[in-house]
Amino acid sequence: MRYSLLSYAATALCSGLLYSPLLAQPLPKVAASALYVNDLSQTGDLFTSAAGSDATGTGSSSAPFATVAAALSAADAGTTTIYIDAGTYSERVVLSKNISLQGAGTATNVPASATVFNGGLADGAQANEVGIYIATSGGTAAAPVVLADFTVRNYDYGVQTAGSTPTAYFVLEDIETVANRRHGIEWNSLVGTRNIIFRRLHAAQNAVTPNTNSNGAGRGLFLVNGVKENILIEDGLFEQNRRAGIDVNDGSVGNLVIRGCRFFQNAGPGIAVLGAAGIRNASGSYTSPAALLENNGIRDNASNGMELKACTGTGRPSGAGSFVVRNNYIARSLSQSTALREDNAGIAFIDRDRNVIATGAGVNGDLLTGGAFIQGNTMRGYRSSTGFEINGFGIVLEGLNNKVFNNILAQCQRGVQIQDRPASPTIGFTPFFDIDRGLPLISAGDSIRQNRIDSCTTALRGVNLTNVVEAGLNWLGNNTFAAVRGASGTGGLVVTLGAPNGFAEQSSFDGNGRIDYSPFLDAPTDATTNAGFQPMLTVLHVDRSCPTAGDAGRLQEGVTLVVENGTVNVAEAMYDEAVTVSKNLTLKNTGPATTLQQLTLNGTGKNITLGSPFNLSGTLTLNAGLLITTASNLLTLTAEASSTEGSAGSYVNGPVQKVGSTAFVFPLGKDGVWARLAISAPATPTAAFTAEYIAASHPVSATTSPLDNVSRIEYWNLTRSAGSDDVAVRLFWQDATRSGIDEFSADLQVARYDGSTWLTEGNGSLGGSLAAGSVVSEGAVGGYGAFSFGSLSPQVNPLPVELLSFRVAATQPGSVQLSWTTASETKNKGFGIERSPDGQTWQQVAFVAGRGTSTQQQQYTHLDVVKAANTTLYYRLRQQDVNGKATYSQVAAIRLLATEEATAVLYPNPAPASASFLTLTLPTVLPNTVPITISDLTGRVVHTQLLPAGISNADLQLPATIPAGNYLLQVGGPAQPQKVIRWVRQ
Repeated sequence: MRYSLLSYAATALCSGLLYSPLLAQPLPKVAASALYVNDLSQTGDLFTSAAGSDATGTGSSSAPFATVAAALSAADAGTTTIYIDAGTYSERVVLSKNISLQGAGTATNVPASATVFNGGLADGAQANEVGIYIATSGGTAAAPVVLADFTVRNYDYGVQTAGSTPTAYFVLEDIETVANRRHGIEWNSLVGTRNIIFRRLHAAQNAVTPNTNSNGAGRGLFLVNGVKENILIEDGLFEQNRRAGIDVNDGSVGNLVIRGCRFFQNAGPGIAVLGAAGIRNASGSYTSPAALLENNGIRDNASNGMELKACTGTGRPSGAGSFVVRNNYIARSLSQSTALREDNAGIAFIDRDRNVIATGAGVNGDLLTGGAFIQGNTMRGYRSSTGFEINGFGIVLEGLNNKVFNNILAQCQRGVQIQDRPASPTIGFTPFFDIDRGLPLISAGDSIRQNRIDSCTTALRGVNLTNVVEAGLNWLGNNTFAAVRGASGTGGLVVTLGAPNGFAEQSSFDGNGRIDYSPFLDAPTDATTNAGFQPMLTVLHVDRSCPTAGDAGRLQEGVTLVVENGTVNVAEAMYDEAVTVSKNLTLKNTGPATTLQQLTLNGTGKNITLGSPFNLSGTLTLNAGLLITTASNLLTLTAEASSTEGSAGSYVNGPVQKVGSTAFVFPLGKDGVWARLAISAPATPTAAFTAEYIAASHPVSATTSPLDNVSRIEYWNLTRSAGSDDVAVRLFWQDATRSGIDEFSADLQVARYDGSTWLTEGNGSLGGSLAAGSVVSEGAVGGYGAFSFGSLSPQVNPLPVELLSFRVAATQPGSVQLSWTTASETKNKGFGIERSPDGQTWQQVAFVAGRGTSTQQQQYTHLDVVKAANTTLYYRLRQQDVNGKATYSQVAAIRLLATEEATAVLYPNPAPASASFLTLTLPTVLPNTVPITISDLTGRVVHTQLLPAGISNADLQLPATIPAGNYLLQVGGPAQPQKVIRWVRQ
């Protein structure tokens, strides 16, 4: 739209408006850098010491002029500033020289010392009277023209520029324009304006009723026409204006900054901007940002919070060409009326009035709308009207490459709407954000991510879209699939409407949906206290039926975006895509029919944990990392599926089920042990077998001849879960020493537990080598359950010792207590205790005899006395069989106590079961009687005794009722220094 321009000549012809009769003859020039003006009163004065007079004043602080016009007339080339003291002035100022105007303060900020220009116009018909009319071009970067600290009220225009004069380097700060009949400030820039700062403006109640709003009246700050470059508006207050608080309109604008401003109860938009784009050089490249609108507060405006029309950005958060809307708070109170006359939005980024940009002497009419970067804003309370299809929106988007990230939208009728308006839309009462003077434009490349959309009737809505909009990682108001997209693909929080010939809702299930809402968030929890919304990506929901905006598969996208140790929950469906996982995560689903096609584990040291049962119809590829399953969260490979065999760093830790009639190697393992099990091909395609590896001894070790013994290290569970087919079973080992296999011969058997004893299923053949190999049953097995390695002879493949635990503890300075437990032993000669200062160089420091052969748990202890303190030592066990074969335990580290902590030594420790007393040696003679308390690790006291004063050695009598175990001996009572010694009774 266009607005009439007020020319300087027309204004000057208004008799008595611009000149005082005393200035009919020009005043003599005054050679002073500063001139002073005062009214006829000295109340509240800051700058002057006398009343003003145009007849006798010289412009000094002691003889000021009475009008600004007189001071301007007297000013010479050296005058830089006119100081206007506290008082009320009724003149119409024409600033025709590049001289700054400095008032004493505004009526709101300093009412007792305010400089007020009061035109005295009553409400009524419009005219063209101006409080401060700027008819000069401005200053320089080093010396801008500054207008500051005064109030302008009751004119048609508080402040206005000539329009026919280019303006540059002005600073308007701490200016108040109130109750003017047309605009607070109209900065008309038909021939261009650059480098203007508006700081701490207060524009209020301009053009309010009973004044008319014709000719576009009612803006607080109106920047209109021409090319506008490098405009800064900050920390202002714009309230109760008839139209917009700030309106940057007609023509174009580049490098516009509006920040830290407040807007309240304006009848139009809080902020309106037309034709913003980056400043361009001769080759068309951007050299500045388009706009930055940040940290503004907009409350209870009757129209849009921000109306951003025909603007162009790059879709980036900063840099040349960027259009950024960031960290603004835009809200309408729930107490506000919903009897609205038109659609309204917190932020409307739309294609409107592009065809009038060039008409207003702008330069951005050749660009396309789009590229907004909208981040960290809060929009609340844009609800539906009581009228039909008058809608409230948090954000409305039109155009290309718009980015909407980290915003909070709450209690809006529509959270975010993306729309493609046709060439000739029907305006009013449609699902579109209805606004006139728009051009047809197809949205593409938009991204709406990581927003919190709460308590909205519709979270995301697309209208008449050609392209799919990427809108994942949002909180949509619910975390169930049925609520988000509707149980049948319609009627949910995410909606796609079709063409204007009915706006029929499109189902997400039939390929016509246009909102890619997957994955979506599980909760609205904010991860930080920063502005806007920073989601916690710990749980993501993936929907296979969701339209897709990118190349990545649905599940792969969720797996990629979820954080380390997060959870991906998928809707029940067939995920016909290749998924690669390289992080720790949990995978869940909403139904047993959920099927994966291709799954690759590719994360060294990472675990994928199934939180639900899954099917797999393609290939399971185990490159790196573990797949953790349970009986209730089972992975089933269908008849068409296959799997790599895994490795020591990648296997299935838990049960796996295989369906079909092909031979299969189960890629099993546990606790760092890769331990495959293979079956021969079943006869029928519906047969199913489930296998799991257990890295522990089976609770039963009894065998039936000819089987002599069975492994106490490991076993496998293999069950026939469907069908009646029998198969041969092959067991694999990767470390013969660990598995207790010392001969690659027919003595090694496939053993099966039949529910009461272990039987042999024979040795059909061996594979591999002694170091790492396999043994297969002699034909199909006779039943299913536990399987393990067995031996026909006690001399061959003895399968000897299962170590349950190995612990070290520093009980007192210079002493390390070692304890370990075995589950079973076969021809165990004993344990060499090895010590190392660095974990690399080892020395045997003791040997503890074994218990030979045993099927019961056996406990061992040893006290290692060392001449060291306050340092770290490393220990390991070297278990040796009677035939000389040896294996090592894991390494345990312990830091020794400092010597100054020593107060007592206890012997023997550990004490045999036959010991009836302990000897306690104290470092000093006891000065007083001291109590001794022995308690178990639950705190139960088992023995007490008093030591008399004057001794340093004592025998402690032990009751025969103290059982074997670990105890704490405390020297001293609550009021005395205490020392706790760890003691073990065997």
